[in-house]
Amino acid sequence: MVKKLGYFVAVLIFIVLAGAGWFFSGVIYEGALNPEFNDTASIGTAEDRVVVSKIDSGSITLNVEEELWGPLLERGVYGIIGQNGDAIVGSIISSNGNIVERELIDLNGSIVVGDKIRGTSLVVRDKNDEYKILGTSSWSGQASEGIYTPKSVSGLDFETIYYKSDLGEFPAYLTNEGDKGIVIFVHGFRGDYSREVFAKMRAGEIVDMGYRSMIISYRNDRGLPKDPSGIFQYGTTEWKDIDSAINKALEFTDNVVLFGTSGGGGPISSWLENVGDENKVKGIIYEAPVINFWESVEVNGAARYPWVPSQLFGYFKIFTEVRYGVDFQKMDFTNAVINSEIPVLLFHGDDDEWVPVEMSDFVAENRDKNFTYIRYENVGHVTSWNADPDNYVYQLSLFLEGLD
Repeated sequence: MVKKLGYFVAVLIFIVLAGAGWFFSGVIYEGALNPEFNDTASIGTAEDRVVVSKIDSGSITLNVEEELWGPLLERGVYGIIGQNGDAIVGSIISSNGNIVERELIDLNGSIVVGDKIRGTSLVVRDKNDEYKILGTSSWSGQASEGIYTPKSVSGLDFETIYYKSDLGEFPAYLTNEGDKGIVIFVHGFRGDYSREVFAKMRAGEIVDMGYRSMIISYRNDRGLPKDPSGIFQYGTTEWKDIDSAINKALEFTDNVVLFGTSGGGGPISSWLENVGDENKVKGIIYEAPVINFWESVEVNGAARYPWVPSQLFGYFKIFTEVRYGVDFQKMDFTNAVINSEIPVLLFHGDDDEWVPVEMSDFVAENRDKNFTYIRYENVGHVTSWNADPDNYVYQLSLFLEGLD
């Protein structure tokens, strides 16, 4: 009887583990590896879950109970958007449980107690030092429905150019003004050069530093050639497109800088591993970069499934590799970043729920040459500019000037 019970328990454990492996490998595939995704939402839209508890001329108090994480809980300058108005909020005045009081910098339209609002990091500061929120009725930032350009976001004239990689031809925006060099922006996961607003925001700042912006596309972007593997490779193959973009930029200048945000860190870091030519690239700027993809899977999994024992993630990793023919080890470019001598400027916030700051910490601890690390406290994913706009622009300027 005991023996039969033992067999039953063993079979039951096997079924549970197999089912869990199948389920979570599917979650990883659909959430991170599948390039055939559906995403029709406009930039800046989200479910309104934060409730206004109090508002006066200098502050706004928010009930963030339904907001698991996000900019309204973090340090910096952010936008809030309601049904009848929008506002710019600044520093956190106080925080008590679900109630957060923030400095109210500017209010457009009407926001009243009881309104449900959403927060956004998509904020720019114009030439008059006034903040604007992308995706609002007063300023959409769009050139046309769902399309953002350097002109519509930052007022910069540009042209659309093309470069050829091994999979075919890829488009890029190239701004016209600047004689010191070109910064190539490499977008993150499921990005799209026509919607890459982060790059278009930064383009408006680096033009004052004498740099043009080249905002590129690469394999698995919407409507462009797919990787033969059928999945996102997080740099393992995408580096070829980055190298082709670099070669195109070198037709205009001999001073090329790479700027990778989030998932864009993988293709750039893989380029370091596979090419890493100091004669082609003078510097690299990272913002919350994915340098080792599996570490991002683990931090995402822990945040979204806190009840899953951490020991099981190694099992899910193997299950996913077998099921989908992926090799996560090849997506780890940590040593390439550490061993490179190309100057690097890296921004990262310690409250990043998407890309673990520990990844950047490790690189900082093990690389001591041509490396600048700007680490922010209580700052989330790709919001270092929001944390301190003046310092962010200063650090960019200091870094680029040092490459001249």
